[in-house]
Amino acid sequence: MSGVTGFPRGWFVVCFSSDLAVGQTRAMRYFGRDLAAWRGEDGAVRVTDAHCPHLGAHLAIGGKVCGNNIECPFHAWRFGGDGVCAEIPYATKIPPRAQVRSWPVHEQNGHVMVWHAGAGGAAPDFSIPAIPEYGSDGWLPWATSQYQIKTHPREIVDNLADRAHFPRVHSTDISQFDFTVEGHTATQFVKGLAHLASGGTDPFSSTTTYHGPGYLLMRMKGALQNYMLLTHTPVEENLLDLRLAVTLKVVGDRTTTEGYVGKYMDNLRQGFEDDIRIWEHKVYKEPAMLCEGDGPIGRLRRWYRQFYPGQAAASEGQ
Repeated sequence: MSGVTGFPRGWFVVCFSSDLAVGQTRAMRYFGRDLAAWRGEDGAVRVTDAHCPHLGAHLAIGGKVCGNNIECPFHAWRFGGDGVCAEIPYATKIPPRAQVRSWPVHEQNGHVMVWHAGAGGAAPDFSIPAIPEYGSDGWLPWATSQYQIKTHPREIVDNLADRAHFPRVHSTDISQFDFTVEGHTATQFVKGLAHLASGGTDPFSSTTTYHGPGYLLMRMKGALQNYMLLTHTPVEENLLDLRLAVTLKVVGDRTTTEGYVGKYMDNLRQGFEDDIRIWEHKVYKEPAMLCEGDGPIGRLRRWYRQFYPGQAAASEGQ
């Protein structure tokens, strides 16, 4: 985005809940930083910067969970979820600066998220809503996929307002397209007809909302009702992890619905892989040369700038 650098503020998914069992550690890299995550004995996930302030060992690689703390694999210093050193086995006095950066963590809808404060250092000022049906008997567990994509998150966010790409990229005819923004949310409402790769068509309607800059929740009603979560988290400024998760509403008996999952995910992956081929080889045009029928891309981009505090005003001025 012209005039905007760094990473936006907001909640970002760093793993699926199923990726981190009680007592397990996980090394990860996001926002240009190495991170350590672990799930304590109380079931809660903690995330801190990865490297021990003592002599620099990676806490999550060879480290272990002790109660609700993580123990460094090098000299067994232990750190809590607040990043503060809680114990040194061979010392009676802990250095006052023996701590690592702690990240706010929120676990919701089967995903573990951290809050990235952005350049302004903002505390969390919005939340991610719970999906009422998630985990109920009438809905299947998440079916998931994950990609690492060489692009900036702004490219993915643009899709929410890009009406004109549906027929060309996704073989979908759109009969109704509405777009609204409110605070930290941007919402698309669509009615249309999807032309399936396997033949046939599927009339559908969908409501899709970004909750902040990296967490998209879609409720689709068609031949199969579903929720889709699409989350993207920056690894570096032009590299991100994209996670896709879908839960289907049980239609008839559970076994029959489970039989639809594989084909349904294949169709979704095909659609996203068509997007990925474009995202990884395009350049970002700002300002964009738009025309009638493109959709409210300019409005979406103005909404997105709010997650870059201190830089939005300059960008608007350009």
